[in-house]
Amino acid sequence: MGQEISYFFQPRGLDSKNQPLKRFFLCLERLKVQESDFEEVEVPIEILGTTVTDKASGFTGMAVDFIRHINGCFHVFIQPRGLISGDGTPVDVMDFDLRGCTGKMIEQLSEQAKKESQKKNPSPTGGRWTRAQPASSPRPPRRR
Repeated sequence: MGQEISYFFQPRGLDSKNQPLKRFFLCLERLKVQESDFEEVEVPIEILGTTVTDKASGFTGMAVDFIRHINGCFHVFIQPRGLISGDGTPVDVMDFDLRGCTGKMIEQLSEQAKKESQKKNPSPTGGRWTRAQPASSPRPPRRR
């Protein structure tokens, strides 16, 4: 018998066939981390709760969330005021590349700095989202 230590995890719940969800395991080596495994990221939290506007579309509302994509691009989720007439549901939250937004707490980049930033950290959507694509890439699940 080896000296390896493994941790098994059994999520709560059942799948669509009423079977327990698949368990997974991690060996102890996968759980060891060091300072160099983490990247320090400056998150502009001062923007949350303020009014922001996407310059290209004019979409305006409150900044309610961020997502930092793996390539380093920040998107801000904007929740506009108001309800959809007829059914009274809130207007969808939409996310936009932070570099294309304005607001009291958003630092504006010069055109040159913006181009360099977009080259270094391109937006994963590339500005090509359309209404035909699933608009419900709603806010990402929150980590607890």
